[in-house]
Amino acid sequence: MDFEKNFAELDKSGDGTIDSSELKTFLELSGLNPNVSDQFVERIKTKCDVNSDGKLTKVEAEKISQVCQEIKGLVELFKEYDKDGSMTMSYKEMRKKAGSFLREQGDKYGGGKVRDLLDHWDGDKDKEMTLGEFLEIIFGERF
Repeated sequence: MDFEKNFAELDKSGDGTIDSSELKTFLELSGLNPNVSDQFVERIKTKCDVNSDGKLTKVEAEKISQVCQEIKGLVELFKEYDKDGSMTMSYKEMRKKAGSFLREQGDKYGGGKVRDLLDHWDGDKDKEMTLGEFLEIIFGERF
């Protein structure tokens, strides 16, 4: 990932900002999976466009870029847990990994996140969790 290059590519006017409508493209250039929900992208935009001017400064974009690296790690974790490669996670897949998630990621994301993940299946153990839902549960409150 080359932050400077990605930012410059989207900063068409050369004024040191990118239009917040280009945030999803910036996220993708920063290595974030394009399957992230529009709702998640909108929340990042709202949180990071501090003065609500519809533009992201280089400083704001750099912070987002750093967060993208963390999200990329979570995407890889999701893929590791998604044993059948369906880009969805079953209750059975998560249940098998819940203990290791708590051991490996508990300090970073808090032990309550495992409970939040398992609560996704409350009452319906047959439904699947998408990558977007996984990121929303694990990372959503930060944005």
